[in-house]
Amino acid sequence: MPGLFDRLQTEIDQRERSAGYSPADLLTLSPELRKLIQTLTRKGASTTDVLAAEIDMPAAELGPLLDALIEKGFVAAVDVAGTTWYKAVLARRRGREVPFNIWEALQEKTSADPAPPDPPAAPEGG
Repeated sequence: MPGLFDRLQTEIDQRERSAGYSPADLLTLSPELRKLIQTLTRKGASTTDVLAAEIDMPAAELGPLLDALIEKGFVAAVDVAGTTWYKAVLARRRGREVPFNIWEALQEKTSADPAPPDPPAAPEGG
């Protein structure tokens, strides 16, 4: 049976692998991908034809762009009654960053012998 720290580390690893994008991720995208993801975010779920009309690009050129965004985990494709719909996937908001070695530090704290208390200070003047 895995220990508490192993289970927590597994959960953290799964959360970090979760798909989605944050606003900062937009800065790393090409202008075409950025425009497409911004349109999907603003409009919600959409089909290729609607997206093509919205960003004034032929639908045939959208395929590779959407595939790239799907591969990055920024977009999800869902088939509904034979029509593929695309939706932007936003990343979960992250809390504070946990130090990389947090589990080692906690392990040391929980397994180390407690330090002896400091001796009492000698009384002054007496």
